[in-house]
Amino acid sequence: MSEALAVAASERPLVVLLEDLHWADTASLDLLRHVTGEASECGLFVLGTFREPGPEEASGALADLGRYGAAVLRLAPFTQEEVAQCVGEPSAAEWYRRTGGLPLLVAALRTHATDLSTIVSGLLTGLTTEQRDVVRAAAVLGELLNPAQLASVLPELGETVVAQSLAAAWHAGVLTAAETTDTGRAYRFTHDLVRDEVLGRTAPGVARALHRAAARALEQAGDGAEAARIAAHWRRAGKEAGHRAAAARWSRIAAAQARERHAYADAARHLADAAAVLAPTDPQRAPALIELARAEYLAGRYDAGLRHCTEAADAANATGRPALLADAALVLQGVTFPQASRTISRLCRAALAVEDLPSAVRARLLAQLATASADLGSLEVAAEHARAALALTEATGDLRAELDAARAMEMTLAHPDDVAERLRLGELTVSHAEQLGDPLASVLGQEWRIQAGYLMGRLDLVDDAIRGVEAIAARSGLPLTRWHLLRVSAARAAQEGRFAAARRCNEDAAELALASGDQTAIVMNHVLCQQLALLRGDAAELPEEMWRDLDRAPRQPLILSARARALFLTGRLDEAREAYTQLRPLLPIPMTNPTWPAVLLHLVDLIELIGDGEAARLAYDQLAPFRPYPGALGTPTAYFSGTVSRELGRLALAAGRPAEAEALLREALVRNRALGARPYVALTCLELAAVQRDRGALAEAAALAGEALAITDQLDQPGPSAAAVRLINEIAALRADADPMAPREREVADNEPAEYLAGRTPGGACHS
Repeated sequence: MSEALAVAASERPLVVLLEDLHWADTASLDLLRHVTGEASECGLFVLGTFREPGPEEASGALADLGRYGAAVLRLAPFTQEEVAQCVGEPSAAEWYRRTGGLPLLVAALRTHATDLSTIVSGLLTGLTTEQRDVVRAAAVLGELLNPAQLASVLPELGETVVAQSLAAAWHAGVLTAAETTDTGRAYRFTHDLVRDEVLGRTAPGVARALHRAAARALEQAGDGAEAARIAAHWRRAGKEAGHRAAAARWSRIAAAQARERHAYADAARHLADAAAVLAPTDPQRAPALIELARAEYLAGRYDAGLRHCTEAADAANATGRPALLADAALVLQGVTFPQASRTISRLCRAALAVEDLPSAVRARLLAQLATASADLGSLEVAAEHARAALALTEATGDLRAELDAARAMEMTLAHPDDVAERLRLGELTVSHAEQLGDPLASVLGQEWRIQAGYLMGRLDLVDDAIRGVEAIAARSGLPLTRWHLLRVSAARAAQEGRFAAARRCNEDAAELALASGDQTAIVMNHVLCQQLALLRGDAAELPEEMWRDLDRAPRQPLILSARARALFLTGRLDEAREAYTQLRPLLPIPMTNPTWPAVLLHLVDLIELIGDGEAARLAYDQLAPFRPYPGALGTPTAYFSGTVSRELGRLALAAGRPAEAEALLREALVRNRALGARPYVALTCLELAAVQRDRGALAEAAALAGEALAITDQLDQPGPSAAAVRLINEIAALRADADPMAPREREVADNEPAEYLAGRTPGGACHS
């Protein structure tokens, strides 16, 4: 044969293709050696395909071919990008995962399932019936295959036979070596498609029996880390009550392990598996659903948590376990948006109707109901429930109940003079939460300290509280604590003029809010974007999805006023006027919800736009009680707007009281400087400069406008910067028309703003 090939190749170049050399017998391998020896002397090219790992004899013979100049070219599987070229981008990731990039399997999956069946049949052809049984059991058992573990599922075969069968499947290309340890080699299926095909050929009854054997073997091994695998096997072992109960038990164990790792999404997934296998009448279904709701809450998925709290309450009633209603009602803490508050109110009322509740539990339920009532605007009802909760906590001395009552009381604080009480409740909550190991309550307490500290102008208190939130978020790993940290950080960065940092924090917080299903939290992102647009005078800060999300959000005054201000900021003034017309009857805003100051702040621009003097007086009177406090007005999870003196000055001007407006704006300038609120310093300078221009104090007006220009250029506030330039030019024109000063005096007076304008580029940048 070798001589015949050599003769043929001497006449013209000849290529010989030999496939599947790993199946070659001894005679064929000997012939290959002879042919390869001849190939080096004539125009003969031998190309062979070989699967690794191969049988020992074939592997050794092929290695010897290197002496004759044979080269080995290892073909890597397709990359995900190459798979995408075959099947298209949308399916590429899934197909790559299932095929491992093996071209043969990619082609089979792409054409027809029968092709895949033929391929798998070919891989299994060289295996004995006994070895195929082992492969079938391996497909049922899972991904990483260990001979000792698999032998415990097939005790009739023994570990030696199982190990030999796995090795045969490895050589056949069905399995690949995953790792090698002192105890031997572990395997996994070469490709998910191969395993799926083997499973598809396994009779359901056989598969269930193998799953039962696998679950029992893993239980006997005593490795707690295998809880999730044990649960999975019991779920597939059959519908018998005992199997379902075992699946639920092991899923809950796996969830507890996930919680210890702060892997709350994994915990929720395991608990969803547990709840799914329990029958509606199973007494363990309600506790499993409560655990599931709690895991979803900790994972930041509030809408799912609420749904499962409701299901848990229904299951508790169906199985005669009313005491569990309280547990379902108390799962979500510190989550306040209308859908949540309505669901929590309903759950709390049902739980409070249960007889013989422990006093501490009743106190917690009343506190939870008070919080929900306050969020829904029923401030008097909330205060009544909060007082009842406090009275019970004093009698019981239960720290958890006292913590919940403090949160409920804070929700009822709607008056400016409540700042001292908010600070007291914040300090109390942080202290109790630290003792109880409750990171979410601790974050809320720190935010109350931030809000009080800002209003009082206590930046030392604000700094300390923000450091506290940072430490809690770092320790807990909870999405909700991180969301609060990002919101607090964004609010502070915006007030100080660090706009890029504010955007980054805001965008990261928005991602967490989207995952949570909390529409109010999603809108918070847009509220901060609006504030950035206002401070920078740039409507490009407003995201396109803002209008959609505002329309989806609850039709509350806070949301409606935010939408009206967004219309103003985007220059849609006719629509803004129409929106203001709908909001105008709300004035004076009822002080029944802690958000009422924010609604008024949103309306100030619109009141100025309309020139509504009466509305200006009403808004002024409502905001005036904040004036004794020198700090910033706002909310830690939204934004702070500098001192209220600035808004009062603007409202006084709109109400036709320019002298009062001047005094208030001067006060605002001092206060905003002390707060480090530089964007608001710039805006206050502009507003005070305009007042001074109108009253003829042109020198001071020019100096103020020059200061505003310097700050806005440094902070990148293009809108206010352009306004400052216009104002400086207007003032210069006024002074040129009627100026009693000598030319040299005018040159000195104009020096700072004129020099600054001369150093600016057309784009608004400043030369240093």
